[in-house]
Amino acid sequence: MGQALTELFRRQSRGVQILIVLSIAWMVLIFCMSAQNSEESSSLSSGLLAKLLSWLTPDWDSMGAREKRLLLEKWHTFFRKLGHFSEYAVLGGLLTAAFRVRHTERQSPPYTRVWLPPLAALCYAATDELHQRFVPGRSCELRDVMIDFSGALLGTLTVLGILHLYRRRQEQREPEELFP
Repeated sequence: MGQALTELFRRQSRGVQILIVLSIAWMVLIFCMSAQNSEESSSLSSGLLAKLLSWLTPDWDSMGAREKRLLLEKWHTFFRKLGHFSEYAVLGGLLTAAFRVRHTERQSPPYTRVWLPPLAALCYAATDELHQRFVPGRSCELRDVMIDFSGALLGTLTVLGILHLYRRRQEQREPEELFP
């Protein structure tokens, strides 16, 4: 099986190979983030949120420790869910770009370019949540799978939109090049 995957990968264009490697690297990053126990994960997100709030809150430096803690608690869950959404938006975008390039080269049906990437991200999100079930202090939540899938859909739609605009721009330029 490993040899077959290696051969399949070798036959892809350089652009597809790069996009596949980036997608896998991003999936490994997601896996590593999910492997953190609840204390590590909470500490990381709290630290990032505190840094963000210090930039966005004008009177952050004059706030007391209790006020800062209350503000962090208020936004912590939203920030964590936004992290889920964002990491899967990136994954959805990477998978869409990889599928789009690969399937355009082979003239496959459009649904494979549109629906396969978010469905692949959905499957990965489900296995990621299952993985978290076995990490101390973490849980497996259907809500997080849906948030992840929503992010993947946004990433997919964003990449498809960018590619559509790029293609339209290229089509508009072609007549200019023919008739200077």
